Amino acid sequence: MSSMMVVTETDERSPLLQNSSHHAGEITSSASPLPDVEDGPSSATRPANSTGMKQRLVSLDVFRGLTVALMILVDDAGGAFPSINHSPWFGVTLADFVMPFFLFSVGISVSLVFKKVSSKPAATKKVVLRTIKLFLFGLILQGGYFHGRDDLTYGVDVNQIRWMGVLQRISIGYLLASITEIWCVGNNDVDSAIAFGKKYYMQ
Repeated sequence: MSSMMVVTETDERSPLLQNSSHHAGEITSSASPLPDVEDGPSSATRPANSTGMKQRLVSLDVFRGLTVALMILVDDAGGAFPSINHSPWFGVTLADFVMPFFLFSVGISVSLVFKKVSSKPAATKKVVLRTIKLFLFGLILQGGYFHGRDDLTYGVDVNQIRWMGVLQRISIGYLLASITEIWCVGNNDVDSAIAFGKKYYMQ
């Protein structure tokens, strides 16, 4: 193909492959039936997540869902099946894993959310407000406001208030874990066991 020549209107001969990129651009632009692309960032420079949705850890969401299902199972069927109900003192049953599973999911969420914090005071304020909300919500649910499914009365009963219910304990654990994650953990990349120890030695 290098020996082929092109004859132009001025009778000038030039190799066919000379300035091939320029000619190819002309041929492509004239023969292509596709419409012009609007000005804007190319597909290579566009962010992969253009919808602005936050990425979620699917395995953690599935684990939370299974834990909620387990909680409903042991609460509703625990009275009929003592083997899955809460153990009185010694031993362990299926119901005794519900709260540790929730605490585990809270710890994983804290480590993911506060991996890189731009403003530590703002993050701390958010954590404190969320802790207060969880604690108050726990008092409403388990603090004696509702007197039970078999009792239609309601109102604050001081004798039945449970100050340290499940949600209250989870809120305290969330507060302590979040504060240590925000203020006591550096932004070091963990690629080995030694790096992991350097990152979390304060905890």
